[in-house]
Amino acid sequence: MIVDDFEKAEISRFFKVVERKEGNYVKVAGKYACFYQEMENDDVAGNGPKALEFLRNKAKIVPPFYQEDFSSSVSGHDGSVIIKYSAKLDL
Repeated sequence: MIVDDFEKAEISRFFKVVERKEGNYVKVAGKYACFYQEMENDDVAGNGPKALEFLRNKAKIVPPFYQEDFSSSVSGHDGSVIIKYSAKLDL
């Protein structure tokens, strides 16, 4: 998922898993601020704005803001997933 406008903090685009040779998106090269968060699967959709605010308070970043499934399950934590949030640093 990508958010292109920080002020609106609304989902702009979704990407799905495809075969390696069919990929249609490449992240721009550069240095990124990122963090990982474990949460219940049901909480993922509503957490984006809070995650964006957290990242903006920690680093000077520029759009787009990325939300990626890092792990679709966590051993011993039923219903829990790990999400990676990232955005390019404004250097």
